[in-house]
Amino acid sequence: MLKRLHNRLGTAGLVVAVVALVAAVAGTAFAAGGLTKKQEKQVVKIAKKYAGKQGPKGDQGPTGAQGPKGDQGPKGDAGPKGDSGEEGPPGPTELDLPPGKTMTGTWSFRGTGEEIYSYTITFPLQLGYLPQLRRAEPGSEFCPGTVDDPQAKAGSLCVYEDDVVNSFYMGIPTTYTVGAINRYKSQVEANVSSGFGTWAVTEFCPIDPNTGEPEPTC
Repeated sequence: MLKRLHNRLGTAGLVVAVVALVAAVAGTAFAAGGLTKKQEKQVVKIAKKYAGKQGPKGDQGPTGAQGPKGDQGPKGDAGPKGDSGEEGPPGPTELDLPPGKTMTGTWSFRGTGEEIYSYTITFPLQLGYLPQLRRAEPGSEFCPGTVDDPQAKAGSLCVYEDDVVNSFYMGIPTTYTVGAINRYKSQVEANVSSGFGTWAVTEFCPIDPNTGEPEPTC
């Protein structure tokens, strides 16, 4: 009988009918306070027995439209520091003046009460020969530059005077491949003697073995 009712009323209708049936049997109990716990369990049991089986899973619906792009998240923490790479080989260090190149610099001295004053010239790079120190004068073949633009022919260390006070050039220098020492003599030892200027020295160019002359491209 319940099966026929289920086929006619459906699951929902059957549950309503069972509840009504239990309520009718219960009489005053239902009217006073509804179904008892035992009656509720009976209703659920009967409904489960006659409930239909779960139907097949429906097809998946179409994919919806893509939503708007979200805000960028916070910046992550910095990763650990990587290991140090291997140390590379040391770079080349230039020690010698290249052929045909010129070095320049300044010189000065100052003093009182001395007969001889010396000053030192130190070359940034080493020469391949002992230069001949020359006092640069206008029209000099070996020192064609000026105090503001010191120049020297290969083999010569040219000293250009800017200002000399109470002293004169002695012309007794000492030269090295790394520099030179030059000397001035005071005129009046009790007075202040001073001097300053510039210098230039040029390295020789290689000699062409065929002509015996310096290479023109040096």
